[in-house]
Amino acid sequence: MWLLRAALCVAVLLSSHAIARAQSVDFYRGKIVKIFVGASVSGGYSAHARIVSRHMPKHIPGKPSMIVQNMPAGAGIAATNHLYNVAEKDGTEIGLFNRYTIPAPLLSVSQAKYDPSKFQWIGTTAGYSDNAYVFIVRSVLPIHTIADLRSANPPLNVGNIGAAPIRILQETLGLKLNVITGYQGDALDLAFERGETDGHTVGYLTIMATKPHWITKGLARVMIQFGRADRLPLLKDVPTARELALTPEDRQLLEFTEAPIMIGYPFALPPGAPAERLAILRKAFDDTMADKEFQADVAQANLEFTPRTGAEITALVDQLTKTPKAVLDRYRSIAGEQNER
Repeated sequence: MWLLRAALCVAVLLSSHAIARAQSVDFYRGKIVKIFVGASVSGGYSAHARIVSRHMPKHIPGKPSMIVQNMPAGAGIAATNHLYNVAEKDGTEIGLFNRYTIPAPLLSVSQAKYDPSKFQWIGTTAGYSDNAYVFIVRSVLPIHTIADLRSANPPLNVGNIGAAPIRILQETLGLKLNVITGYQGDALDLAFERGETDGHTVGYLTIMATKPHWITKGLARVMIQFGRADRLPLLKDVPTARELALTPEDRQLLEFTEAPIMIGYPFALPPGAPAERLAILRKAFDDTMADKEFQADVAQANLEFTPRTGAEITALVDQLTKTPKAVLDRYRSIAGEQNER
């Protein structure tokens, strides 16, 4: 009799699992999946989100619609807060975060109301292995070497939405800069183009995708690359920040600053979303990254394509959350509560 009861229990469990799986697979049919992007409409984050939104639905069972909603307020913190505290927890609302919002709670940023370790990471379209974050100056300036940056008189006016990583570069590399904050969204790009500011920090492939004339017409000169342990082959004559660090402590601080850059363009579900939905979206994301039509769109848009899986992003975020307090304290003392887009 006990064997019969055991068999019945197993059958019920298997049947329940099959029903749950079928319900989960069919869940997305007729649904709208929203991607909340913590950046402006015209930037690199939005470009990645919109390409994903065009291709990922066909890889999700039920083929839902997918739309993008930009939330650039607070240098992207508004979008990260929204996903953590407000967004639906059923798998229909996804975040594509400004990478610098991820360590914000570690740095005691008062507006950051979330725990980065509790997000459920889906993956990233680019991990900067084929890209570099760069510090550029207007090419009309007589600034050609790092020595020039260290002796600039008067200091260069560098526009920034936030204070990191440019203040970290200023501190660790001994650069003579006057950092001007308060810009919103595309106003920073316009200020650079108009000559209102002398310098700027941005992803190199973002420049080539959205402002290629900065390079092709000689408006900008690339001075430093960071977010990398070695030089990008496309910028083989441009030194990395790590090469230029003045002390071992400076290098350690730079490595912490570079960690979010290596996370790239991270997509995530909020805490509490069902595990089976995370599994579905991770697989759909990975299948999208392998989709030849998606890859062709990325290539046409001249965007970086070096994807990482959700598990890889989880590991990177876990490593970030283990940063020594001394490094966090020094970072905070230099950068304050500001964050770069």
